[in-house]
Amino acid sequence: MENRLASAAFIVVFAAYLFLGAMGLTDRNVPEARDEAYNRLSRGLLAGHLYADKAVPAGLEKLANPYDPAANEHFRMGPNLVHDFSYFNGRMYLYFGISPALFLFIPWHLLTGAWLLHWAAVVLLCTAGLVINISLVSSIKRAVFPGAAPWMLAACVLILGLSSYAPVLLGRADLWEIPIAFSYLGVSIALRCLWAAFTRPDAPAKWIALASVAFGAAFAARPTVLPNAAILLLPLLVVEIRRSARSWIAAIVPLGLCGAAVALYNAQRFGNPFEFGQHYQLAGQFVPKAKLFSTDFLWTNLRLYLFQGVEWRPIFPFANDPDLAALPQPHGDIEHISGALFNAPILWASLLAVVLVLIRRPRVQVTLLVVAAVWVAMSSLVLMSLFFGVCARYQFEFLPAVALLAAIGVTAADTLAAGARRILFRCVWIPALLVSAAFPLLYGIDRCVVDHDALALNDILLGNLRDADHELRIARFLSPGDPMFRLESGVVLVAAGQTAGATQVFEDLVRDFPNDALARYNLGRVLATEGKPHEALVQFKAAHDLAPNDPAILAGLEAALAKASPAAH
Repeated sequence: MENRLASAAFIVVFAAYLFLGAMGLTDRNVPEARDEAYNRLSRGLLAGHLYADKAVPAGLEKLANPYDPAANEHFRMGPNLVHDFSYFNGRMYLYFGISPALFLFIPWHLLTGAWLLHWAAVVLLCTAGLVINISLVSSIKRAVFPGAAPWMLAACVLILGLSSYAPVLLGRADLWEIPIAFSYLGVSIALRCLWAAFTRPDAPAKWIALASVAFGAAFAARPTVLPNAAILLLPLLVVEIRRSARSWIAAIVPLGLCGAAVALYNAQRFGNPFEFGQHYQLAGQFVPKAKLFSTDFLWTNLRLYLFQGVEWRPIFPFANDPDLAALPQPHGDIEHISGALFNAPILWASLLAVVLVLIRRPRVQVTLLVVAAVWVAMSSLVLMSLFFGVCARYQFEFLPAVALLAAIGVTAADTLAAGARRILFRCVWIPALLVSAAFPLLYGIDRCVVDHDALALNDILLGNLRDADHELRIARFLSPGDPMFRLESGVVLVAAGQTAGATQVFEDLVRDFPNDALARYNLGRVLATEGKPHEALVQFKAAHDLAPNDPAILAGLEAALAKASPAAH
């Protein structure tokens, strides 16, 4: 019964991963999978060099400062697709870690002859990490909570697979998400190996060594994971393990060798063992001059990561990106953020795991594992909160450990409680789990919709109406009532000369969303082209009242006033 329920929950989670990964926005303009960024790095490595198999855009080298985002935008965006590559000494590099290329993309190509898509790589990595974490929780349950309900493991699968915010990461599974997903897998393997070391003190060295290797590979993918590696010292708190020289060597040497290999890799590429390539990054920010880490960002980012609400609408997927006020400089961009503790309340159960350790004082193995997960979560959360930018994908650096703690906490509390207390507890945590499983799915879908809408708008501006229509079809499939999709579909009709159809679209949109300034603005524009200046003026005035600081709306209003009769003024 337990295995069947857990398997059913896993199938549901895996299906959600596949759906979001496939529907999300990835390198859609790349003609073939072999041209994806990580496959270009893999091709370079297979050819015997460390730079990506990617041509430098013609003219980039002639810029006075190729790292100035205003100067390099033409080369960085569009068909060149070198945004966030690193440019150094006439070569294109990835500052993103090498581990995914070495351990996933190259083996996949050698085994299958095909090249792995970015989104498929993220799905595979997240699924593998989930399997490892399920194995860990299952082992803890058998060893410590054998009396837990048979369906408890299935509930833990939902916590680990959905409440960890994996669906939000998969909503845009691309170049940026790959090293984060890989480090998630590495940290998951390390925690599983440490649990084996804790529970098998007669031969811990091999498990500690495997954990150290896993951390080394994770570090080579995502350097921010390095503070997590402090948990390799936890097994040494056990007297029997601490007396073994092999255990000390197992904890230090593999990670040290991996770190040395990364330093050599950096030195061969950029002439500096500590340079990962960010100073040569072709990005929307002038990275060499940016204030990347500061305590000034800490409290604002903690609030955003943990307690920020979202905008709710009566249109699927219901949960929408919040409209946040601009943050004071030099804070960077905020990308599709939501407060995890606010929107996934089951994560509060992570505190139950801590209470279990402090009050119930379980066996030392459980205590050490809880301490390890707490350190992974807190060190990653604090580090990312010191960073100048806030992104949903960064939450996946600390929330899987929080979800692991929540799964342990729920299992412990449900097993140890009895009678009415257990019933009362279930009346709280089961609804919390349902909310916490549904929200990341809905918000992940919203990420897909937002990205496809944005790409469609970009295609419209470039005159690529066929591509825009394709993106809008995907947005409509995911969210049929999405106002942005309807707005952009009307813009496409205008560009195609179908003003009557566009008028109907904008009128329907204004009727359904009377406070949408862009809907009224575009209705005013199409009415003006149809020779209806008075009706257009009404819409421009309403749009200006809703968005008085929008320069395009103000320009439209002034033009409408100029064309209207004196009586209309």
